[in-house]
Amino acid sequence: MMSFEEFTEDVLKEIRMKLGDAFQIRQRDVIKNNDVKQTGIEVIKEEANIGPCVYLDELYRKYESDGMRFDEIVDKVHRLILKHEEDTPDVDLAGFRSWETVCENIFPKLVNAEQSKELLAKIPHRNFMDLAVVYYAVARDHEQKDIGTILIYNGHMEIWGQEEENLYRTAMMNMCVDGEADFTDIRTIVERMTGISFPDNDSQDTDMYVLTNSRRCFGAAEILDKRTLRMVADQVGDRFIVLPSSVHETLVMPSKDESEYEELAHMVRMVNDTQVEAEERLSDHVYVYSRDEETLQIVA
Repeated sequence: MMSFEEFTEDVLKEIRMKLGDAFQIRQRDVIKNNDVKQTGIEVIKEEANIGPCVYLDELYRKYESDGMRFDEIVDKVHRLILKHEEDTPDVDLAGFRSWETVCENIFPKLVNAEQSKELLAKIPHRNFMDLAVVYYAVARDHEQKDIGTILIYNGHMEIWGQEEENLYRTAMMNMCVDGEADFTDIRTIVERMTGISFPDNDSQDTDMYVLTNSRRCFGAAEILDKRTLRMVADQVGDRFIVLPSSVHETLVMPSKDESEYEELAHMVRMVNDTQVEAEERLSDHVYVYSRDEETLQIVA
């Protein structure tokens, strides 16, 4: 049985033989949110700026534990690369070196500070309760359609000659300009997903809402915006609970008795452990917003 390092080296060798000299083929080691580490094969055409990256970690688990043959894995990686290469949009990343070009596409993202220490050492950030505010750029094709995101690293800041403070101001301004937060009750979301409508005479009050952004991508960052929190208070009440569902959204509930906070925190931990992908987990804590104090703070 090969080690993961041997497995990666052999897959690289086979893919280079299959694709030939028209591509740059290299191993790419990535640290993602919550310091989740992944190893992939990145393939870029000689004249291109970007290309597909096929991660090998799950494929190695199938080789190690499920008995998937090595030649089957190589064929699968080859097929994935060809498919992704065909689907990869035409993007010019030259403008990414210019702050004036990229600044309007910078947005904030929230991650767990304690669980992302290794990643945070490499990227600009600031603390927010038990979380950290980090930054990403939305990548767009030549038709200005969103096609992905690029995490901002310290090296980008050096190229742009920018400090974190200006990055934060720019990202927050862009988040506000990008559109109002998406604040929807759970019942409406269930109806959209299932096509099943609740009876009009159903008198049960909605007591849980989903808060995200208009893109529904890294939308938990909406809790950074005081205007958004005041908007939520207008609908839910001057004091409400925020549960960190994932990096993409939070759940909002009307205020409850303080004795229930620990039970809610237990529920958040259980959902994180069983339902949320490791790199998308935000926090195990419970937060409460007070309009009177205009604060969001950890309560459990």
